[in-house]
Amino acid sequence: MKRVATAILALCCSLAIQAQDRQQILKVYNWGDYIGVGVIEKFEKWYQQVTGQPIKVSYVTYDYPEECFDMIKDQQTEVDVFCPPEYLAERMMKHKMLTPIDTSFVAQGIPNYLHGTSPFIDNMLQHIGEAQGITAKDYTVGYLWGNTGVLINTKFVKPEEVNSWAFLFDSKYRGKVIMKDSFSDIYNVFINYAFYDDIKSGVTNRNLLAAYLTNRNIAIVEDLLESARPQMKGFDVEDDKRLMSAGKDWMSVTWNGDARWAIDEAGDNTNLQYVVPIEGSDCWADCWVIPTTCKNIKAASLWINFLCRPDIALLCMEETGYSSAIGTPEILQAVTNDSLPAIDLSYFFGPEATAVHVDSVMYPTKDVISRCSYLRDSGDRQEVLREIWEKIKEKPVVDYWFYVIAGCVALFMIITTTLLLRQKKTTTIK
Repeated sequence: MKRVATAILALCCSLAIQAQDRQQILKVYNWGDYIGVGVIEKFEKWYQQVTGQPIKVSYVTYDYPEECFDMIKDQQTEVDVFCPPEYLAERMMKHKMLTPIDTSFVAQGIPNYLHGTSPFIDNMLQHIGEAQGITAKDYTVGYLWGNTGVLINTKFVKPEEVNSWAFLFDSKYRGKVIMKDSFSDIYNVFINYAFYDDIKSGVTNRNLLAAYLTNRNIAIVEDLLESARPQMKGFDVEDDKRLMSAGKDWMSVTWNGDARWAIDEAGDNTNLQYVVPIEGSDCWADCWVIPTTCKNIKAASLWINFLCRPDIALLCMEETGYSSAIGTPEILQAVTNDSLPAIDLSYFFGPEATAVHVDSVMYPTKDVISRCSYLRDSGDRQEVLREIWEKIKEKPVVDYWFYVIAGCVALFMIITTTLLLRQKKTTTIK
C-alpha cells in the first residue's frame, strides 16, 4: 500500500512539473517565411520583462493551413496560437474551435496594442464574425494581408499581355506559368474571370460568388482550370518567389507580398512587375487565433498583442514583403516614400491618407481593392474544390512540342538512312 501511495505521489509530482513547464512553453503555428527576423527572441525577452516569468516559443511552420486545421480539429496536436487565413478562422468559429483572446494583461499595466489594426481589416473579419453571431475582434486579430495577381518578367512578357486573366488560356504561354498552390485564391481568380460581364452589369456580386460555391459555379471553374492546365508549369507556395527573382521564369500567379519580395531580391538585373488583371482577384487577411487546444492562453494572448506592436509589425513587413494589418500613424510614416506616386489609402489608414506616397504593390489602390472579392468559408463545398484542384495538379500535360521535335528527328533519321541505303545500293551496282 505504501508503494502504491508513493507511486501515486510521484505521478502527481511529475504531472505538476509538466503542467508548470507547459506554462513556460508557447506553441505557435505559422506559415513558412512569415515572421520578422529576431521577433521570436524579442518576444521571449519581452514576455519575461512584463510577466517576470520565462517563456520558450516552440515555432512550427506549414505550407497548407488546411492540414493544420484538420490536426487541430481532430485534436492530434496541441496548438496555442495559430495563423490561419480568414476563411479558416471562419470555419473554426463554426466548429467552436476558438478561445477568446485574454486581455486581462491590461490590468497588470501591459500596453494593449490590439487596437492598432486597420478598420479595413477589422471590418473584413467582423463580417465573418457576424455570420457566426460573435464579435470577431474577441477571437481574431489581423496579422498580414494582401491580394492575388500575376508577377511577370518583362524580358519575356509585357504588362499589357496580362491585363486580362485570358492569358491563362493562351497556348503562347504553354508551360510558362507558375501557379500559387492555393485553391481558394485560384478559385476566386477564375470565378471573377468567368462572371466579369455579370459583375460589371450588376447582375451578380463578386463577394457572393466567393462565398457561395454552387455546383454550377464549381463546374465552370473546373472547366476553366482544365483549359488553363497546359499553361501551368508547376505549383508552389514558397519557392515561386525565389524562382521569379532568379530571372529565368516568365510569370507567376502569386500573392503581392511574394511579388514584392521577388522584385526586391531580383534587383537591377531582372525587371519584375506585379499586375492585377482587369477582371479582378481576391483580397485576404491572415489572422492570429487561439484554438481551444491551447494550453497557455496567457502567453498566446500576449504573443498576439506583441505582434501588433508597430515596431514588431514593421519587422514582419520588412522580412515577408507583406503589409501588416496594423494601420497606425507609425506604420504609415515608416512606409511613406516621397519618390513614389501618391495614392489614396484612406480605406486603410483613415481620412488623412487620401494622397500618400507608398508602394502600390504592398498597399493596393482603391481601384484594385474594388475589383477584389474576400475569401469566405463554404464548408464541404471548399473540400470539393480542393479535390478538384488536386486532380488538376496531378493531371499530366501532353508536351506537343516534344512530340513534334521527336517526330522531326525521327523523320530526319528515316530520310538520312534511306538516302544512305540508296547511295550504297547505287555504288554496289556500279
